[in-house]
Amino acid sequence: MPLWRKRERRRFKPFDRTALPEAPVPTFDEMLAEGVLVAESAGRMALKNRMIVEALRGEEPFAPERAAAAAREVLYELVQEADEVAELTGEARSAAAKREGRSSHEHDYRRADAANLRRREQVYAAVAKELWTRRNDPEYLRAFAERAREEAWEEVSGAIETRLDREWGEWPEIEVDETYEAERDDRIHDLLADLDRGVAAAEAERARRAEANDPFRGYVG
Repeated sequence: MPLWRKRERRRFKPFDRTALPEAPVPTFDEMLAEGVLVAESAGRMALKNRMIVEALRGEEPFAPERAAAAAREVLYELVQEADEVAELTGEARSAAAKREGRSSHEHDYRRADAANLRRREQVYAAVAKELWTRRNDPEYLRAFAERAREEAWEEVSGAIETRLDREWGEWPEIEVDETYEAERDDRIHDLLADLDRGVAAAEAERARRAEANDPFRGYVG
């Protein structure tokens, strides 16, 4: 009697994509809330970076009124962006309505995509309207600016601590003499350069996250 025997090959059924459960379609309100959330996050990052640059360049000290005005300006830019996307989506919808057949890639819209494009257009228009309303709310602007200020300080303090750890390890005893004072501007310039690079990296990361977190990504097309 053999000590082993050939295992019987199991037969697997072919993959049936139609058997998969349908992904839930987000509601209009859910898409609007997600769109506003992503826009607010991008706006706070832009305002935070502006605060960092102004602080390092020794411009006017932080003032809640100026910060709120800057927040209002940033939100206006976001309103313009949302309006522009809504307009471009409307143009894509009009063109797609004239094309039959199946899409060859993600942005090759056809007549079957017209309804989804129309919904996307409506949501972006609603995002712009909601942001416009919020930018006229003084309490909202103050809270928006304060959160950006807190995030700015976290980034600046973190950069300073990282540099101190990298260059000195433990805090040394520093003798403040003429040489130390003379080299102060050079040290500040080096720190500014480090933080400017950090701001540029943060802007690139913001753009990457904005694309990755687009609430409509994968929904149309």
